[in-house]
Amino acid sequence: MAKENSNSTIIDIAQRANVTNITVSRAFNKPHLVKPETRDKILAIAKELNYVPNAFAQGLKKNSSQIIGVVTSSIYNPFYSSLIQTVSRIARNKGYQIMLFDSDSNESVENQAIQSLFSYQARGIILSAVRDDKGYQPDYLDLADAYKIPIVLIDRDIYGKNLSGVFLNNIEIGVRAGRFLAEQSEERLLIIGGPEDSEITKDRTAGIMGALIGHDKKIQTLYGDYTFHSQDTQLRELLKNQKVLPQYIVGLNGIITLGAMSICHQLDIYEKIKFFSVDNPPYAAAYGQQIPGIYHDTVLLGEKAADILFHAIESKDNKAEPRREYVAGELIYTKGNE
Repeated sequence: MAKENSNSTIIDIAQRANVTNITVSRAFNKPHLVKPETRDKILAIAKELNYVPNAFAQGLKKNSSQIIGVVTSSIYNPFYSSLIQTVSRIARNKGYQIMLFDSDSNESVENQAIQSLFSYQARGIILSAVRDDKGYQPDYLDLADAYKIPIVLIDRDIYGKNLSGVFLNNIEIGVRAGRFLAEQSEERLLIIGGPEDSEITKDRTAGIMGALIGHDKKIQTLYGDYTFHSQDTQLRELLKNQKVLPQYIVGLNGIITLGAMSICHQLDIYEKIKFFSVDNPPYAAAYGQQIPGIYHDTVLLGEKAADILFHAIESKDNKAEPRREYVAGELIYTKGNE
């Protein structure tokens, strides 16, 4: 085996692999454009030469082993903010530093964040992926496996990969929400979810629908994204043009619920509609009400995610079975929303 060389470059790897410099660059930055056997050969040589894909990161290499990456789709969402604080506290107590990235629900930004963490030779990554539909199979997962950098998912799973992570039981969330709504006198319900092909949205919606079978409820659904941007126009048009308003709006996450509440205020119909939320709408207290919903302990999620990640980092068994844990939510309801 070749002697470690912290000054190795793309040129060195290209020469050893008998490929062009461009091919090596693509193997790190656009791996889907490189044949798997060529990419595997390049990664093996890079590891042998102790190559770091970022020249600036090479200067920090001695400290990079104490970096934990956290990549989230939205720092604004309080579901993630308290979780991140928990992970940061635990990491700091173990002598690690957190490098935080907000992907802003953008696939390209997420990929760049992960690549940056590879460059800094992060010891592990906690990730809330931008998508959880069947079609999302990010290339960086192969690189993480090659570098033996553990990735622990939070909330959103990556379909078919069986990665370690901490998740919510989304079908159970839907069933519990549906049972609550079944007991309410209101007949007209509007469910607002994320992307229609999102596994989270599909499971929560299916749970609600299943629990409402046999109950006389008129149910509408509206889909968009988890940041509520795409639902904004749709919901405004629906509420303006619909002669009979929904009596209950069910937001499948706190950001969606907050967006719906805000629009109802703007249209001066807030007092005519009730709300149910999966997790707390940010700053909901500003409206003077506790919104009924299924709420989760995000501190507990952070603790579990950190425990899984540091166990993977400290374990000498790189082939250990993935740890997948689920956190149950609590139904919170007060008379304040009536």
